[in-house]
Amino acid sequence: MQSSEAFYEKKLTCVFCCKPFTSQRVRSRFSIPYQVDSDFCPHFRDGNHNPHYYFVNVCPECGFAFSEEFSDQFPLGCREVISSQITKHWTKRDFGLIRDLQQAIESYKLAILSGSLKKEKNAVLAGLCLRLAWLYRTENNSEQEKRFLSLALKAYEESFIYSDFTNTSMSELNILFMVGEISRRLEQYQKSVLYFTKVIQHNNADKEQKMVNLAKEQLSVVREEVRKGNS
Repeated sequence: MQSSEAFYEKKLTCVFCCKPFTSQRVRSRFSIPYQVDSDFCPHFRDGNHNPHYYFVNVCPECGFAFSEEFSDQFPLGCREVISSQITKHWTKRDFGLIRDLQQAIESYKLAILSGSLKKEKNAVLAGLCLRLAWLYRTENNSEQEKRFLSLALKAYEESFIYSDFTNTSMSELNILFMVGEISRRLEQYQKSVLYFTKVIQHNNADKEQKMVNLAKEQLSVVREEVRKGNS
């Protein structure tokens, strides 16, 4: 039984079709994790709720799915592609109620498709893939977790190459750290060491000391994993 006290309704407007709809959000006092993994995946006990279930907004009218990180600009031709590949095949459904894990997973897959067709920033797409990998981790589905970690890694690398994280919630050090940590989790140790070192030696290292400290900790973890693998 879900406690209605833990949730509140947020009014939204679809960035694609401009129709109004509502979606649930979790009140902060009901979303306190008991553990956070090294790639920032939170874990919750009974009585607390995962706010990432509601990170994606799904328009019930047109099927376009988006997060608050999406821009409201659509490159030329994207609206027609979205209309033909999403809206044309959409069966109206309401994601605005309390979601279970499978509905949350479906919302992310819709958002990844929507964001890809919209040509959203790599940093934004990477965040969606990462959060979806976290959801699969909570149900111990390592195959799908690794699949979406791999997609997140590719998008974070491209975000770094093209510097498209500008005007997002991510800094360059955040991006570099995520490449290092996801590479470690995928056992791409050489790449992991390279990117953690980039964080530690970065020109802005003194301004983001917390991220530098995390990179140093995880660099030690990588070296220990490599040592154990070679012993």
